[in-house]
Amino acid sequence: GALAGVWGTFAGNSLELTPEQSALFGVAASVAAGVGKELWDVSWCILGDKSATFDAMDIAATTLGGMIGTGLSYVALKIFKKPPVIYSVVNDKSIQVGVKIQL
Repeated sequence: GALAGVWGTFAGNSLELTPEQSALFGVAASVAAGVGKELWDVSWCILGDKSATFDAMDIAATTLGGMIGTGLSYVALKIFKKPPVIYSVVNDKSIQVGVKIQL
């Protein structure tokens, strides 16, 4: 769950979402991981394993781990993510606006 939360948060950041939106993306990723794992477990019933069951508490545990990973990632984004530097040049005939990229 924690790994899914961290992945989701940084994936949201890669999509240029705000840190808050990225954190929601991280929590959603951990919920999806928990539900997916439980569906995988239940799919074994189809193959004849009658001991495989759906456990909502496993989803809750995966989500809790995801919230911890997401929280740590959110703090990292708030500390280290800097807004892009926007510059503009205005002359007689045109206006140029861009983002300065440090190489």
